[in-house]
This record gives sequence, C-alpha cells and structure tokens, in this order.
Amino acid sequence: MRTIPFILLVKCLVIVLAKSSTQQQVENVKNVGCDRQENFEEIFANLEESIASNFTALSNSLKKLEATFFQNQKRYNNQFNDVNVDISRLSERIAKLEKLNETLTMSQESLNKGIIPDASTVCNNSNQHGPIITSCKQPSTSGVFRMQNPNVQVFCEMDSFNGGWLVIQQRVDRTLDFNRSWAEYRDGFGTVGKNDNFWLSLEAVHQVTSRGSCELSVEMKDGSGRYKYARYSQFGVAGEDDKYRLTVDGYLWWEAGRTGDMFSHHNGMKFSTFDDNNDPGDIKCAQRFGGWWFRQCFLCNLNYPGGGTWHPFTDEEFILSYTRMMIRCE
Repeated sequence: MRTIPFILLVKCLVIVLAKSSTQQQVENVKNVGCDRQENFEEIFANLEESIASNFTALSNSLKKLEATFFQNQKRYNNQFNDVNVDISRLSERIAKLEKLNETLTMSQESLNKGIIPDASTVCNNSNQHGPIITSCKQPSTSGVFRMQNPNVQVFCEMDSFNGGWLVIQQRVDRTLDFNRSWAEYRDGFGTVGKNDNFWLSLEAVHQVTSRGSCELSVEMKDGSGRYKYARYSQFGVAGEDDKYRLTVDGYLWWEAGRTGDMFSHHNGMKFSTFDDNNDPGDIKCAQRFGGWWFRQCFLCNLNYPGGGTWHPFTDEEFILSYTRMMIRCE
C-alpha cells in the first residue's frame, strides 16, 4: 500500500475547512439580508403611517381655516351692509334738514321784508302734514295730505289716469336705500312728496285695501328715460299676521304703453325682508334683493337695491331709473 504524503493530507484538510467556512459565511449573509429586508419593510410601514397621519392633520387644519375664512367673510359682509344702511339713513336726515333749513331761510327772508307768513303754511312746508282727508278721491289737485284712517301722511296723484290715486311707492332716483328691515317696511320710510323717494307703509296699505276693491297702477322709466306702465284691476295686501300677503290680478293688457304682466307671478306671496324671510324657496331672496313679495325670486321687483326691475322691460338696461306704485279704491 502506498502511503499518502502528509503534506497532501494537510492541503486536503485546509481545502475542506475553507469550503465549510465559506458556506457558513454565505448563510450568515443571507440571514443578514433577510433581517435588513424585514427592517426596511417595518421602516416603510412606519413612514407610510406617519405620512397618512400628517395628511389627515393637515386636511383637518385646512377645513378649520376654510370655515374660519367663510365666517369672517360673512361677518365683514354684514358689517358692510350695516354701514350702507347707516349712510342711507344719514342721507335721509340730511335731506330733511336741508328742506327745513330752506323753509326757515324763506321765513327769515319774509321777516326781513316785513312779511310774516301764515303759521299753517310754515308748518305744512316743514312737516308736510297737509289737510286731513279720508280718501284720495277728495282732493282736486295733487299734493301731500294727512289721511285720517289710517293716520299717515300721503301723496295723492290727481293728474294721471283720471286722478284719485294714493301713491304707495316712489323712487325718483337711487339715493334712498330700499334694503330695509321688516319694521321699516311695515311702518314706512322716506319722505312723502311729489319728487321724493318713499315707501308708504305695508300696514297702511293693508288698512286701505281691506275696506273695498282697489286697482293698481305701476309707472316706470328705464335707464334711457323710456316710460311704460302696467295696470291691474285687483290689488290688496293682507294683515301682518299673514305677512302682508299679496293679491294682484286682472292685468289690463289692452292699455297703451303696457310693459307685460310680470306682477301676477307674485300673486299670493308673503312679503319678505332680510330679517323676516317668507319666501317659499330656500334661496332667501330678501338677503340680496331688498323687501318684496318674492317667489324664488322675482319677475319684477320695484324695491331692488339701486333701482327697480321689471322683466322684460329692463332686459337691456336692467335697472329702472324711476318707479311709482299707486292704488285707487272704491
């Protein structure tokens, strides 16, 4: 038997040991790779959860900021509207003071000339109370009068459409704000006169129209000065307990100068203001369009902010430069 050299045995042993060590190292590397993969998956899972949590927090913060923005916007809009109302009321007071000052100036000039005017004339010029009447059928000329029942100051129109008309609304220009409260529309506002802006009083109109049959005449001019009118054979306003519900019917379509029947669309509607909404829809028209008998919202609105509207007469100009509503009752 041949003897294997010792050196050859040693070499073989070294090779076997080296191979065994290499396999162990490979296994170790594999184990390390698996551990790192698990660590990476855990890291990514935590990162994804953190991102989702931060996104939710940012989304909630954005919603809160949006809600705060709209609340502030609404508050600023309300404050702006209040300022406009105050300015309008101050303008009314200034106009009244100017008229009173004019009357006093005339009286002073008369005194300086040695002419003392009759006391009732001065009173009528400054306060415009006028003679007491029970109906606008009584006067022979147009003017301001004191109606006995209801006890209100009125303007009677005796020249248009054979006379006998009680003016319940008039806008000769856009200086008077008609976006008023419920109480103001109920009690009336403005200065009653031939060339003045005013709303008579819903309560007064109710009392007058509840005593007998009444007709309505609506006069208007567009921005170009074109004159039109509409007349109705039936007009009435219910009491405050029924929110001054409107009755308007019998459009006289054959009348010359007609505008088209827009008002009948509002028949049966309750009156609405920004602080007392009675519109059957959800739009709350009076918040934007002044006090009126809205029906989601309107085909005509003579109290529209800045001037009245009457479709289709105002399709091009949109805003009327002059409006007047008059009633004549039996």
